[in-house]
Amino acid sequence: MNHWMFRCQDVSKMVSRSMDVRLPLHHRLAVWMHLLICRYCALFRRQLIMLRKMSRHIDGDPAITACTDKLSDEARERIKKTMRSRL
Repeated sequence: MNHWMFRCQDVSKMVSRSMDVRLPLHHRLAVWMHLLICRYCALFRRQLIMLRKMSRHIDGDPAITACTDKLSDEARERIKKTMRSRL
């Protein structure tokens, strides 16, 4: 990230991070400029937004809740541990 334009790899990380925290202004501007010229990163951003909306919708779905209620506490902890280690 030594030059004025971020690489796709950097932008995808920042787009993902921006879903949780507000990025500094200079990063938001650089990401916005990159998204204007890179259709793949723009598509990635749209997909993340769609997944976020879908996950919020699914969260209240009784069928999904019934499936997750069947997991043992041990299984839930293993899943949480694996998810944390991949971040």
